[in-house]
Amino acid sequence: MLGKYLSDNNIPQWRRRRLGMAVAENTPTASFETKIDKMQSAGCRLCKIVRQARGESTDGLADETHGHINSAGCEGMATTVTAAHHII
Repeated sequence: MLGKYLSDNNIPQWRRRRLGMAVAENTPTASFETKIDKMQSAGCRLCKIVRQARGESTDGLADETHGHINSAGCEGMATTVTAAHHII
């Protein structure tokens, strides 16, 4: 059923692309949005929030990529990724 919507030319291309990303559970990261000039910085937004909450400097943030977010190296996702690892 989904293929019908993704190939329907009456539905705008941007909407079909967003639908495909939602189904694939793939969202644009800051590094991608920086590449297409939608953001000014590729720094990880999750790490930035954690550092601001601790009162630390937000300089030198790692680039926000899918690999970074899914690793324990991301300060915002470290506990979640570690817990998921231990469940396995």
